[in-house]
Amino acid sequence: MVKQSLLLFGLLVISRLLPLPPNAEPLLGLAVLTPYITKNNLAFILPLMVMFISDLFLGFHASMLWTYTALALAPYISRYTGMYTGLISSWLVWHIMANTGQLYPPFSLEALIFDIRFLASGLSVVVIYDIVKRLYNERSTI
Repeated sequence: MVKQSLLLFGLLVISRLLPLPPNAEPLLGLAVLTPYITKNNLAFILPLMVMFISDLFLGFHASMLWTYTALALAPYISRYTGMYTGLISSWLVWHIMANTGQLYPPFSLEALIFDIRFLASGLSVVVIYDIVKRLYNERSTI
């Protein structure tokens, strides 16, 4: 389990460093899935650690407190609302917190266009996890 966790951690850090479109990273999906992947409460800090390590290379910014806090809330929101509702709710919390006090306020067209990539990448992670889990459960009942 340690090897898999380190591999996942490394891949997520690399995903933030790749030349992808801004905000097209799987961190929100990981944060939302954390309660479904493990019951270990320490695992909830994995998305925050990924952000911090990659921010060492990408640079720190003035709104880090808000973005880190919003990402830290995602596993707790997901735990009580479900994967898909948790993703949408967590994205909404993140969108408001990360854009408050920024050049483009929450719900401005510019902020929504920028943040929709974050939602889409998170959704792709959640959908892939859900499909794999359903296929695995289907095969194990046969």
